[in-house]
Amino acid sequence: MKSLKQTASTLARLAIAAIVMTWLFRKMGVATLGQTLKDCAGQWYWLAAALALTLVPVLLCMARWKLILDAQGLLLSWLRTTSIFFIGLFFNAFMIGPTGGDIIKAYLTARETHQKKTEAVSTILIDRVIGMLMLALMTGGMILIRWNFLMEHPETRRVAIPMLVVCLLLLGGGILAFSVHLFEKIPVLKRMTGHRWMGRIASLVERVYNAFYVCRKHPRLLLQITLSSLTLQTCLVLVAALVGKALGLNVRFIDYLTFYPLVSMIGAIPVTPGGLGLREGASIHMWSVLAVSADKAFLLAFMPYLFLTAWGIPGGILFLFHRSANPIPPAETMASNQE
Repeated sequence: MKSLKQTASTLARLAIAAIVMTWLFRKMGVATLGQTLKDCAGQWYWLAAALALTLVPVLLCMARWKLILDAQGLLLSWLRTTSIFFIGLFFNAFMIGPTGGDIIKAYLTARETHQKKTEAVSTILIDRVIGMLMLALMTGGMILIRWNFLMEHPETRRVAIPMLVVCLLLLGGGILAFSVHLFEKIPVLKRMTGHRWMGRIASLVERVYNAFYVCRKHPRLLLQITLSSLTLQTCLVLVAALVGKALGLNVRFIDYLTFYPLVSMIGAIPVTPGGLGLREGASIHMWSVLAVSADKAFLLAFMPYLFLTAWGIPGGILFLFHRSANPIPPAETMASNQE
């Protein structure tokens, strides 16, 4: 039944993406988009620079995950970390489903660190949450900095106000989760771990939460994660600016810095696979206030996503040759099967 629901959910998300993309193609005109792509290809050096620069945020994301692994006492080598990370990137890019790459990455990490399976899996979730919080911080900050500009136009005002609320809620929740140990401050949560039926689930949730909370005990780690995450987001904005150069746009960098995080936040809404269609539609809507044509605004959002996807291809090759350096002992495997 669960598998059937997951399949239905995936098919529904694909259908929504197909509908949205079809509508966008009709809005832009396929011929117009094709001509823009042809002209853009003539500026291949800007696109090559954008593709090369996209590797920087990918590596920063991997380094951030390595920091989280180390904080949890999961001392994977850089070689193993790189292999597992790019394999996860490949499956995130090419496997249909919202978390396919995360599942593969969590599985491979747990195999390498089988004595701390829950913490190993938790690092994937922690990395995702921290990435979203940093995106929310950058998006909310730029909304406040460019408040007057965004409020001048109905198109941007209708997006900026609700997204600012979302960013504040995410950041508020993140601060609460990292500043106060909820299982210690809320007795009912602790009592649930001893419950007859819910105890096992509650204990698992507590272990995952403890993995989150341990980051608070390392201020230097939090600073490193914050700086690397903000640098990562800034690099992606630079990638969009390079794509803009290839498209012949004469737009200020502050505008890329304003619109790209907003578009990324909207693309993070789990309605379509990888935000496909939502991200491009939001880009067309936002950039229209600066008289950027729909076809060029579409490519401003789609090309950086395409480049990120391209860097997942090496992960497929690594997956073919990946072997666990720390396989689960036979005794533990038998115990797991008996459970």
